[in-house]
Amino acid sequence: FFSLLDRTERPDKVAAALLEGRAAIIVDTTPFALIVPAVFSEFLQSPEDYYEGNDYIRPIRWYALIITLTLPSLYVALTTFHQEMIPTGLALSMAAGREGVPFPAVIEALMMEVTFDLLREAGTRMPRSIGQALGVVGALVLGQAAVAAGIVSPFMVIVVALTAVASFLIPNYSASFTIRLLRYPFLLLAGSFGLVGIFWGMVFLLLHLASLRSFGVPYLYPLAPAVPREWRDVFWRAPWWKMDRRPLLSRSPDDRRQAPAQRPEPPPKRRGGDEDAAGAGLSGAVNQNEDGAS
Repeated sequence: FFSLLDRTERPDKVAAALLEGRAAIIVDTTPFALIVPAVFSEFLQSPEDYYEGNDYIRPIRWYALIITLTLPSLYVALTTFHQEMIPTGLALSMAAGREGVPFPAVIEALMMEVTFDLLREAGTRMPRSIGQALGVVGALVLGQAAVAAGIVSPFMVIVVALTAVASFLIPNYSASFTIRLLRYPFLLLAGSFGLVGIFWGMVFLLLHLASLRSFGVPYLYPLAPAVPREWRDVFWRAPWWKMDRRPLLSRSPDDRRQAPAQRPEPPPKRRGGDEDAAGAGLSGAVNQNEDGAS
């Protein structure tokens, strides 16, 4: 269900994987290289992260992962089973928006999720310029038409649209597709058992992820088992000079990714005797040049 290897067309990503001690599988007649082993946290990393000086976008991707997986199911659970957890003003506004909607919240969410997935898939199969316009305009038009017809509530359109936007922040396509697919069982659990169903669904999902291995490497590495030293490239991107060691998953006898002492700093000062000798040599060379010119 989850991809146990990474696929890429980018030479810089393959080179970075080789520096970490991984293996790249290149097959004739295909432009893709397969990188093994692969762990789940790498699917939220992008090669562009290492060309920029800030690491703000990496935590945003983890936040988008949580939104993509749980936001529609949380909305269904709160509006169906746990209305007392919603502030009074917001609850009244949501009740007014749902007035006249003939479907329960879980059916409403499933209808909107399927509609957005249809638009997304149609956009990917069409030319790039037309596909992007179809995805944005089609979602706006269908959402407004559904609200005007009383089929769905405005809050449901907002929730599903925010979920769709958050899913685009996951860089890896296979991981994004898997997370989008997991929304449906979470919606059914939320519509049947509320927050308890979401909790147990998350427990079983984490147990499944913890049981996976990619070429003998735990799929949740370095989160489970916990290796705090390597979290510097999971939730944020540490400077390059702090990542001079290869990950432990490589099991390489040479654990160095790059040469040490890569931290940018001023050059070391020379000793006084060396500076005097260098100055004397320079002045002597200048005097010889002046004598030759005269």
